[in-house]
Amino acid sequence: MTTLMPIGVFAHATRLSVRALRNYDRLGLLVPARIDADTGYRRYSLEQFARAGLIRRLRELEVPLAEIAEILAAGTPDDVKAAIKRHHDRVAVRAAELAAISGRLDSVLAEPTRWLHVYERVRAPQSIARLTIRTPLGGLAELIGPAYTRLFAALEAQDVTPAGPPGTRYLTDDPDELTVELFVPVDQPVRREGEIDSGELPGCLLAATIHEGGYEDVETAYRSLGRWIAERDRVPAGPAEELYLVAPGPGVAPEAYRTEIAWPVTA
Repeated sequence: MTTLMPIGVFAHATRLSVRALRNYDRLGLLVPARIDADTGYRRYSLEQFARAGLIRRLRELEVPLAEIAEILAAGTPDDVKAAIKRHHDRVAVRAAELAAISGRLDSVLAEPTRWLHVYERVRAPQSIARLTIRTPLGGLAELIGPAYTRLFAALEAQDVTPAGPPGTRYLTDDPDELTVELFVPVDQPVRREGEIDSGELPGCLLAATIHEGGYEDVETAYRSLGRWIAERDRVPAGPAEELYLVAPGPGVAPEAYRTEIAWPVTA
């Protein structure tokens, strides 16, 4: 039996917003595998991960939706690459970025076959120091490092010692308008100063998996969680989270990074 998932789960797993998915359905770019005739609820299949990933990559390249429709209609990977090359030539000023993203398209075009182990864990409520940033997904990598530097500097100034690895929570799911909470667990009070504030991670059940290495293929972790949640008919109960067990830093090679990707879910 084909595993189907509701639009909310598919949006989390592909890192596309619900609004974008509805628009792609309207335009015929990514039509749900099934639409309930009575309720209108959209459901997507695992087989649609690759198409969703390709659309997201092409939008990162700022390919217009009309051209994406032509690329998707091209059919074969070779035709897709040729269409992308034509766009690449028209925007030579972004040649380096386009080449880097185009080089990863093979894995996006291929049907995902690698699934990560997913486990459950219960988290008790945890006090945190927090900082919130707002940015498109494409600008997150540039902002997140300096933001963590400010957060850790504020903790040091207050003589507060972290009580666990840092993390992020994606408070909104629109890639064009992300609100991201950066947090560090603490066991003592944190004074509010400027953009730094105190908060709490809610106690909950988490479905989680471990992503190892750099973040170019982090989609595998999100897809694995989406599949696991769909197959068990679970419901996401909060924003997606990333916990940096081995975080980027001086002397840390990207292949050594270890990140827990997790979603709060219903029991």
